[in-house]
Amino acid sequence: MTSLRLQYVARSRLWADIILPKGDRVFVPTTEALAPGALVSVSVEAPELAEPLVLSATVQELRPFDGHSPAGVLVRVAPASVEKCRGLVGATREESARTTGRSEQRVDCELSARVVSGEAKSDAVVKSLSVHGLTLRTALPLARGAQVSLVVGLPDGAEALLTAQVVWTREDLTLSGLHLTLLDPETERRVREAVETLRARRLTRGATSPGDTVVVADDDPSILDFTARVVTKAGHRVLRAERGDVALELIRKEKPGLVFLDVLMPGLDGLEVCRALRDDAAFRDLPVVLLSAMGEARLAEAAHEVSATAWLTKPMRIDAVRALIDAYLGHHSAFLR
Repeated sequence: MTSLRLQYVARSRLWADIILPKGDRVFVPTTEALAPGALVSVSVEAPELAEPLVLSATVQELRPFDGHSPAGVLVRVAPASVEKCRGLVGATREESARTTGRSEQRVDCELSARVVSGEAKSDAVVKSLSVHGLTLRTALPLARGAQVSLVVGLPDGAEALLTAQVVWTREDLTLSGLHLTLLDPETERRVREAVETLRARRLTRGATSPGDTVVVADDDPSILDFTARVVTKAGHRVLRAERGDVALELIRKEKPGLVFLDVLMPGLDGLEVCRALRDDAAFRDLPVVLLSAMGEARLAEAAHEVSATAWLTKPMRIDAVRALIDAYLGHHSAFLR
């Protein structure tokens, strides 16, 4: 049996590529001439995986090198291997959203914090906050699954002691997603008030300039946080979405000046969202940047097909993201409403 290799920048991409579509059509780069129907094993690698995840699959279609896209095959992953992926990632996407707070609107922020328990005691910064969870930047990465206590400085100047569990972590960015646990009613009230205060401040700053708003859509929380943070530091209002259909609704409602779209998302993928925008005269000239780990040549071709303004391969560089923000919003976006 032929063994193939598939690399991901984050384990969460298994959701978009294999679990949600039930492994129906997964592209695997290879120069091997494999016939449709051939059985193959696919070794999946990602930074968070201690060892490769080996999947069983059947070749559906051969894709030769066409001068732009790499050669490879489309495979159908066996149902048992799809379930193996689901077991590795853990909860369903809806359960994951609930435990990390992503099902409730979060607000980006810069709140000072201190981790006061566990092995990674240090100063920290809360990068986003909801009633159920937060994203935390620390000096050292937190261990996934760890229970921590942290003191967070709230917008009213007071502090709150919070207990949380680390749901995901991105070591290269020292970012972690925490689910708040053991919230007593008073602490929950204070966190809720903090979220509303921060959201009101951001809405006030962005209210006079809709075109200064940036929509960032990605179902990978680490990429979403990274891009939103760069946008915020550049001085612009940011709105997040983890599904393509939600992103399209936000764009039509808020009329942003710039959009970052992940290619592979649930609901609608980024290509479908971009096509919908280009079919609408009101958004035909809206700057849209596609994000993907599919490879430079394939992404460039996809961007051209849907008339995207620009594209970035994952993992993105801060200077590349900032350059696009400056190019389209730095001196007052031309796409103002």
